Amino acid sequence: AKAFVVAPAAIANTDDATADNNDEESSSAENRNAEKSVEAPWKSTTSSQRHGSTSRKSTMFVDTNEMKEKIRKAAIRPEYNVADFYHKEGIWQHIAQHPIFEKVTLAVIAFNAFWIWIDTDENEAELISEAAPIFQVMEYLFCIFFSFEWTCRFNSFANKLNCFRDAWFVFDSGLVLFMVLGGRGLGSNLAIMRLARLLRLSRMTRMVRLFRAVPELLILMKGMQAAMRSVFFTLCLLVIILYVFGIAFTQMVGKELTDNFGSVPTSMHTLLLDGTLLDSAGLIVHRLGLLSPVYVAVFYLFILLAALTVMNMLIGVLCEVVSAVAATEKEGIHVAFMRGQLEKVWSEVASEEDESHGDISRAEFSEILGSPDACKALEEAGVDPIGLVDNIDFIFAGEAEDEEGNLKDKTLTFGEFVALLLTLRGSNNATVKDIVDLRKHFNSCIGKLREELRRTSGATTVGMTTMLGRSCTF
Repeated sequence: AKAFVVAPAAIANTDDATADNNDEESSSAENRNAEKSVEAPWKSTTSSQRHGSTSRKSTMFVDTNEMKEKIRKAAIRPEYNVADFYHKEGIWQHIAQHPIFEKVTLAVIAFNAFWIWIDTDENEAELISEAAPIFQVMEYLFCIFFSFEWTCRFNSFANKLNCFRDAWFVFDSGLVLFMVLGGRGLGSNLAIMRLARLLRLSRMTRMVRLFRAVPELLILMKGMQAAMRSVFFTLCLLVIILYVFGIAFTQMVGKELTDNFGSVPTSMHTLLLDGTLLDSAGLIVHRLGLLSPVYVAVFYLFILLAALTVMNMLIGVLCEVVSAVAATEKEGIHVAFMRGQLEKVWSEVASEEDESHGDISRAEFSEILGSPDACKALEEAGVDPIGLVDNIDFIFAGEAEDEEGNLKDKTLTFGEFVALLLTLRGSNNATVKDIVDLRKHFNSCIGKLREELRRTSGATTVGMTTMLGRSCTF
């Protein structure tokens, strides 16, 4: 219900409806002044609510609404898919896009990462040619498979230059090239051979591709990336506390406990291990207690600030960031699923004459809502299909009029269609901008109604004048 209170406002914003500026009555000036008074807070409110103000950007916490808004905007743009650069037909593109081939590749990547562990512990040879036969066989098998994968993907590109536009293909090309070359041609320099052996660990970075198959791991990785700013400032606060108490303990007990508090860096290191991470806090407390109970109280104060406050605050920040990222990823999954299902249904119901599938008409929209898959996708994304049916007249109401004076139906591009559906979700909150857009929509409708009444009253007056003139002549 909350979404469709804002529905006319969202539709009015899509149609770029404006207030009736042609009204010359006395109330028009008052309406414009009132509208200006409403628009002023709207500009400041929406800038802080939707786009983020300066104070919000400086906060440590992640703004969930801002991240969701980015996903909604990204949903309007076409989603990147490397398969768009592939041939439409052919054996190579069929193999590269087959789900079984993708799963087998992920399994080989996982087994390769496991084999690196065995190779590191058991293979003592510097060159692959000097290793045991089992290590040589496995190395060549991995090399053959990854070379075959690279060949399939390379031959799938319709334009070979487009392969440089795919970051994963460029990355895999470097790994395959190094795997094919191996330690060959590097000479007998022991340092160079050890460096080449160490670089073989770069194949572990292939495991990043496994994150796409396990969304939970991807959420944690994105959470770590989003929490870098928060963790950095929290650790800065911890360093400041360590520095202050390090100076204090160095001045108080630096001469008596030189091993633990002989200098400021040594004191900070002791406080980090024993006071923050609580490695041997009891031993430090015992040694400080032999000198004075005051030193024990100061050390307890440090534990209260560093271990119990700052570290737990860091845990709270991380939980907040992970929760925000999880909500954002859930939003992205729902939006992507809705977009994919709508594209699938739209391609099925689009008219055969419209080969480009350019715009969505009222008839195509009705057929889309008649699909169970589309309705399920809309419900999972938080859009009420029944409410869309009730608002179909507003969605496709155009500004141009036909010969009879009725408004012609307009068409929507697929991006505009998805953006409109996202604005009609039940989880959306009404803002001042929506109220202003709703007011403009009402003013536009009232202005059109006033013009219609004016034309009707004018025609009635002319008719009555003609009749009176004829009666007087008679």
